Amino acid sequence: MLPPSVEDAIATIADDHTSGASRIARVGLETMALLVVEEKGKPDPEALKEAARRISEAQPAMAIVHNVVAMFAQLVAEGMEPLAVRNQLQEELEGAKERIARSYLKIAPDDAVLVTTSFSDNVLATLQLAHEKGRIQRVLVLEARPLLEGRFLVIALKEAGIPASLAPDALGPSLVAQATGVLVGADSVLRDGAVVNKIGSYGLALAAKEHGKSFHVACETLKFDARHDASSWPGSRAMNPRELWENPPERVDVVNRYFEVVPAALVTSIVTERGSYAPDLVKTMLAQAA
Repeated sequence: MLPPSVEDAIATIADDHTSGASRIARVGLETMALLVVEEKGKPDPEALKEAARRISEAQPAMAIVHNVVAMFAQLVAEGMEPLAVRNQLQEELEGAKERIARSYLKIAPDDAVLVTTSFSDNVLATLQLAHEKGRIQRVLVLEARPLLEGRFLVIALKEAGIPASLAPDALGPSLVAQATGVLVGADSVLRDGAVVNKIGSYGLALAAKEHGKSFHVACETLKFDARHDASSWPGSRAMNPRELWENPPERVDVVNRYFEVVPAALVTSIVTERGSYAPDLVKTMLAQAA
């Protein structure tokens, strides 16, 4: 049994359906550090592994959450000082988005009109830098139902002085036909180069392929997931149907899931803090890591 404060923190992570994966990873890291405090600086390796497993299971679609807490547990169990491990991982998480933005600048089109969906810290930072360099004309943000995270992104873009418009999800493929391309975040990048992201991303990728537009994904390499490919990924959990229909009639089934897989064949590149990679190269990298 984990300490009550750690149990509460894990429950908070499991209930967070609006924050991006990178933000939740930071909370997961702080939860692991909290366990060290509760254990008076000498955590049992088994307790570390248990906490890491529970945090990972709280957000199973987010590889970065799994990777960060597993790395913390392993390094501390191997004798590294917990505070140093936390600080190192924090620094990597915090600094990645700026480096991702610089990687995108190397491939960013000029005077771009980009379509995106949901809320991603990495996408926001990337768009901010591209706009500062005069590369962005406008951003078209899909609402990202049912939780409408796109609204938070369009507000953040407006506050940053970036021309942006909010649009319904169903309009996304039509907007792609008129845009320069698509830029989205990711919750995971699977070992075959497929990408897990908010529902609606697959439709944007199909539209980009149909109209000859780019489909770029901005994310940390900590989101690379060597455990699964598109066929073995366990899928997105079914969420509360009342988010879609408060009181559906009897015998009406409601399917509510937050995440989906975008096949590797539809992805132009995965833009990371270490550079931009084609899906085939990611596949090779993760095959070597497995």
